[in-house]
Amino acid sequence: MHIVNNKTRSSLLEPRLKMIVLVFSFLIFSSSFSKLLAQESMIPELSNSFLSQLIDTAKKYYPLVKINQKRIDISYINFQKSKMAWFDVFSLTLNYSPNGNTTTSLNQPTLSGFQIGLFINFGSILQKPYLIKVAKEEVELAYLNKQEILLTTEAEVKARYIKFVQSSVLLRMQSKIAIEAESVVKDARYKFEKGEANFETFTKALIYESDNRKLVIDAEANLLIAKASLETIVGKKLSEIH
Repeated sequence: MHIVNNKTRSSLLEPRLKMIVLVFSFLIFSSSFSKLLAQESMIPELSNSFLSQLIDTAKKYYPLVKINQKRIDISYINFQKSKMAWFDVFSLTLNYSPNGNTTTSLNQPTLSGFQIGLFINFGSILQKPYLIKVAKEEVELAYLNKQEILLTTEAEVKARYIKFVQSSVLLRMQSKIAIEAESVVKDARYKFEKGEANFETFTKALIYESDNRKLVIDAEANLLIAKASLETIVGKKLSEIH
């Protein structure tokens, strides 16, 4: 029968205590992380009034909307021009033949003095109503195209605004996780220096902190890209919109 002294019993219990401490620390971190995720939501960050301002600004300053308005103006000018072109079917000529230079013949009789001639192009008369109708249809088509562009622009502004808010919330959440990771590293370093955690555990904590710092940088980049994309379609800086 072997007798186990206190030193031997302590050496047997030490690995179990380390395991209990690590598991307990992991549970605390998991609990705080779960609360962090539960508290974060992008829905409260959305502002309908600000979104309306973004949409109104985009409808005024987005280059595609301006281009379409120019096409409407041009089509309307062409329509007005086609209506005024009724006078093109008539042509008026004025000839003057002095008395002394008048030459007459049976085939080409010529009168002396001033001669006025009026010519009518019947082909143009028949085509004119259709040309006017085509010009009018082009105006209506331009207006319909404008409605489509406005609807598409509004939908795109909403999508980019949601993406911008999402990126902002993800950055804030990832920053909080990075702070938690720093606490994990501090705790792991403290335990490692006291001999309560091995080098592998401390290394994993360092890698975890480094990965979270990279995720913060990625989240910052995504936020900047989302902001630039939203400002592109709005046509102004977000700071200039009130």
